[in-house]
Amino acid sequence: MLEVEGINYFAVAVAWLVNVVFGAYWYSPAGFGKQWARLSGVDHMKIPEQEATKIIGYVALSAVFQALTLAVILNSLGVAQLTDGLMVGLVLWLGLTAATTVGVTLYQRLGWKFWWINSSYFFVVMTINSAVLTLWR
Repeated sequence: MLEVEGINYFAVAVAWLVNVVFGAYWYSPAGFGKQWARLSGVDHMKIPEQEATKIIGYVALSAVFQALTLAVILNSLGVAQLTDGLMVGLVLWLGLTAATTVGVTLYQRLGWKFWWINSSYFFVVMTINSAVLTLWR
């Protein structure tokens, strides 16, 4: 059964912040933004401001759901040890993020480099957030 009692919502907020801050860097020109833009054919700077603002809002909202879902899963499993939390994050990333984005990426003909940029971002975020949510139970 899913267990929501005992979730540390401050830790969920920190996990959300980790997601947003790492995402802002990861997809910036200082991170992998230039490679992502080249591989995807999308120039961030050419997206109209109003549309870009909506996209950022949806991404931030989805980060809330991701952090909360990870917290519910870790809490429901009773994960209390860092190594267990990291393992759960790794398994979730591998089975639900990495595996499910292969087909979408390759059918869009975006290639393995594009897949790796996106997938490894979620690997980093889920690893950090699994640690945060496990240690701050």
